[in-house]
Amino acid sequence: MLRTRRPRSAFLAALLVAASLVAASRAQPAFDLDAYRAFLDAHASLGADDLRRLHDAGSFARSVASPARSALYRDSLLHHYALTDYEQQLLDLHGFMVTERLQPNSFGDGFTDIYRRDLPVFVSTDAVLHALHMSYDLILKRTEQEILIPRLASLLERLRGVLPMLAERYDAIPPAAMALRDVDVYLTLAATLLHEDAVAPVFATNQATIDALLALIEAEQPAPYSLFGETCRYIDFSQFTPRGHYTDEPELTRYFRAMIWLGRTELYLIGPDTDVCRPTEADVHRQTLMAALLHEAVALSETRPLIDEIDALIGFFVGEPDNVTLDHLGAVLDGAGIADVAELARPERFAAFQDYLAEQPFAGQRILSQILFSGTIYDPDALRPASAFLLLGQRFVIDAFVTGGVVFDAVVPDPPHPPRILPSTLDVLFALGNDAAVPFLSGELDTYGYAPELAALRFLIDAYDDDFWNGTLYNGWLNGIRALNPPAERTALPPFMQTAAWWQQKMNTQLAAWAQLRHDNLLYAKPSYTGGITCEFPYSYVEPIPAFFEAMARLGETAADRFTDLGTDGWTTTRIVAYFRRFGEINAQLAGIARKELDGRPLSEHETTFLRQMLRVENICGEQLNGWYTELYYGGGDQAKEPDLVVADIHTAPTDAAGNMVGWVQHVGTGPLNMAVVTAMVPEVGPVAFVGPVMSYYEHLSTGFERLTDEVWATAYAQAPSARPDFVNLYLAGTDGGPREGAAPSLATGLEPAPEARPLPASPLLTQNYPNPFQDRTTIRFTVPHGTGSQRVMLAIYDAQGRQVQTLVDQTLPGGHYAVPWDGTLAGGARAASGTYFYRLQVGDRHTGRGMTLIR
Repeated sequence: MLRTRRPRSAFLAALLVAASLVAASRAQPAFDLDAYRAFLDAHASLGADDLRRLHDAGSFARSVASPARSALYRDSLLHHYALTDYEQQLLDLHGFMVTERLQPNSFGDGFTDIYRRDLPVFVSTDAVLHALHMSYDLILKRTEQEILIPRLASLLERLRGVLPMLAERYDAIPPAAMALRDVDVYLTLAATLLHEDAVAPVFATNQATIDALLALIEAEQPAPYSLFGETCRYIDFSQFTPRGHYTDEPELTRYFRAMIWLGRTELYLIGPDTDVCRPTEADVHRQTLMAALLHEAVALSETRPLIDEIDALIGFFVGEPDNVTLDHLGAVLDGAGIADVAELARPERFAAFQDYLAEQPFAGQRILSQILFSGTIYDPDALRPASAFLLLGQRFVIDAFVTGGVVFDAVVPDPPHPPRILPSTLDVLFALGNDAAVPFLSGELDTYGYAPELAALRFLIDAYDDDFWNGTLYNGWLNGIRALNPPAERTALPPFMQTAAWWQQKMNTQLAAWAQLRHDNLLYAKPSYTGGITCEFPYSYVEPIPAFFEAMARLGETAADRFTDLGTDGWTTTRIVAYFRRFGEINAQLAGIARKELDGRPLSEHETTFLRQMLRVENICGEQLNGWYTELYYGGGDQAKEPDLVVADIHTAPTDAAGNMVGWVQHVGTGPLNMAVVTAMVPEVGPVAFVGPVMSYYEHLSTGFERLTDEVWATAYAQAPSARPDFVNLYLAGTDGGPREGAAPSLATGLEPAPEARPLPASPLLTQNYPNPFQDRTTIRFTVPHGTGSQRVMLAIYDAQGRQVQTLVDQTLPGGHYAVPWDGTLAGGARAASGTYFYRLQVGDRHTGRGMTLIR
């Protein structure tokens, strides 16, 4: 049913800005802005049922027509991997199955085991996506160490070097002199974070301010602080938590924190709309003078080529900044007729600057990535990010625009709908074109009524053309993920690929690959808030999705060309170009093979030979892997054997729907590899059973602004509140080879509607804290079940005498997974002594508890 709704003006304005930029970026625009506006007008009252009809994925097969029990090599697979009865049932039902019971350490190890057993190999899209992730992360790390870190160090040193010259010019103008001292703090703090040794400020009086900010950064918790002004600013210092590959080496950790400072510290040009810590006009004027002084410092220090090189590299990897840049700032100063900082210091000229800026399409931010507060949930214009200058701002990525566009305040609730605080990762899949995500979003769409926003995001993304998808490595990776969406016509696909189970397995692949993408780019992507003997593979089966391999081939070709065009000399760049060329060539070969498999045509002798050369295991001073699969890894055969579990935080909700400060941080991650068995037809042979490793995908919601690192995730993935979505249960056997706990929802098969996925138990779940015993900090994880509405939740700590010594949670929470840290302090702030403590969880009238040990 269509419902009458009030317009969401702020969100629609952001969408129109994004749409305008899409249109403006094309020499021959295929995007019709008038058609887009017409879509928004026509669908402003779209309901959940309307969205389901508009994007109906159709019916899938419930099962294959007949199980291929006589498939070639099936008996060998049953023998070598001791498939359980339930695993065989899944294989018979769907023509394929995946099991958590078999968990190879890496793709290299998984393929080596298959190779040594002389079994037919299944070459999954997961295997290629994982190689891309491992290579991208290593290439980015090398680029940072060899290019970006030295360039950033030089940039900061040269910018700080001209501050005395600027002082001579502007110290006689009090507003400019104050702003110049702020610029010293801005640059010196970045330099201090980057270098192992402390860097003294140009103006010694700034040392206390720098020390205070360093202490807040070390605390890694949000806090109000009067930054570059008299009014407080609520700053999320938890973003300074090093994670991803930035924990590998101290140099990378320092670079991470310096770039978080430069990438997230906004210099206001037009203040934000917020009900807490709203800046005064004097504060905004002061920060605008800072931006103008930085603009002038860049010219004086002749560092624009350095900035352009840094920007071009990050831009090629990820995308364009989501803020006012140096070029934008210069254009506004020129457009407003402002000659220098002295003129901008005059209030009337500052007003002219703001008037001119407000009319520019680049003035606003498309992604809300700061902590802002609204006193009402029903005003669509209550929150608005600042128009802000950042020297090296974080980058706009379309998936973060999606997650930020489906929560409050982009979605303003109509009573009785509550505000939507957290997005679903399936929102991203739908916006990227996967209609099969809609049935699993039914409950969310009905509860929060955000179908118009989600449909508008889909319309926007559908309008992007190849220039966008090939424009950056990030977008090319997303495009590969998009290629795994189920096609509208599925009758010509192999039987196992016509089943609902298969396309739910591909949703797992998409989400796991997306988790890897966000993990590798978490510093730059702007997050949203709220051999030997003759073994061989007797047969090989490439997952028959040619569009995916074609997308990967284009990514390889584009990356090689762009790295060549960057003009950065050196052995590393030459090696990167060669890697991407080969990556493209291999995927082009796989695309051709996948196309023949779909068409039922036999492979040529050249193609068969190519597949047999996928892997060679050689024992020369230890086991070494060779073959074209290892060439998909920038680090070669050794990297193909590395275990890899990664996690990325993708969205932050400072408060719950009632306004309580909760600090929910939404994470996505990958778990251990699983083994898949697929039965497919081989021309002139018949049905053959193939085996190969595939990825697993997990989600996690922490509280208290805790941002998980890969080191913590290595064990946390297997503990609540980490969970796999329930839709995997349709095709997945558990770690014991039997059915997994929980519902097994299915896409529509024409026989019954698909139920909603909810990966939550029916009763409250409290898991053992980790680590335990602990010295300084531990994390307690618990689950509040869905289906009973929001409930009062209390999590408290008791000593051995039964006295309550600390309360960690005491508020109303909706159903979900939560993780709460305890730093070993008592309610009054004193440090708890060594000993045994107990923690008790109460959800409504139900309660449970566990014990833990603190060792000082």
